Amino acid sequence: MKKILILCFLIFLSAYNVHAAEYIKVKPEFLTASQSSSYEKVNETLAIIFNKIKPEIKTSKYPKYYHDFTLIKDDGTQNKAYHYVKYSGAELIYNTDTNELKFVSFRRPELMKCRIIYDYPSGKFHAVQIFVSDKESFVYSPDGKYVDYEPYVKEVKEKVIKNWKVPPRKQIDILAKGQKDLLVQMALTIGRDGHVKKCKILKSSKIKALEDNAAAAVRSAAPFKPFPDNFFNEELVIILNFNFSL
Repeated sequence: MKKILILCFLIFLSAYNVHAAEYIKVKPEFLTASQSSSYEKVNETLAIIFNKIKPEIKTSKYPKYYHDFTLIKDDGTQNKAYHYVKYSGAELIYNTDTNELKFVSFRRPELMKCRIIYDYPSGKFHAVQIFVSDKESFVYSPDGKYVDYEPYVKEVKEKVIKNWKVPPRKQIDILAKGQKDLLVQMALTIGRDGHVKKCKILKSSKIKALEDNAAAAVRSAAPFKPFPDNFFNEELVIILNFNFSL
């Protein structure tokens, strides 16, 4: 009887440890007043999220490819290089180029706008995004460190603009043939070493010469600097807007 009790206790302890391992607690790097006027609200959200978070999830139930799913309306937090789909309590994020599932994310409606993101197909915890507005957001690595992407993104955009040889106004007018919307929007995917992995047109001006002109600016500017050591992702997608209407 004693042996049976010990065995039952060991089984219970094992089950408890498995259950306990489902969640981890991470001490996040809180913001200061100098980083954002909304730092208190951001920090409150961080404390709640990182106090109990899963280090990984099962991803087998999620569809690998995007097809005719209904897209989630953009609330100012979406990257235009991805499709966002609501599925079985999660938000699935598909690459618009390959239609492959890239991330599985979860929202906390009771908190300020945020995403808890997991990689697909590994299911490993990837990042936390917190959005103050469409112009101000914060990204945290799995170990709770704040990663500021803005200086790198700004440098990439400035280098592209510096290498952008805009056609003369007269030439643009001839190509446009009265067309007013002359915006070319591109999704630029950069790898850790600073080299361009992909460059995809998200919004076309429907004028090939202008799209070729924008692509030439990217080619002239590349390669870019390697990622800083604290960048935890393998690639970065940056949206570039070439407005030939100005």
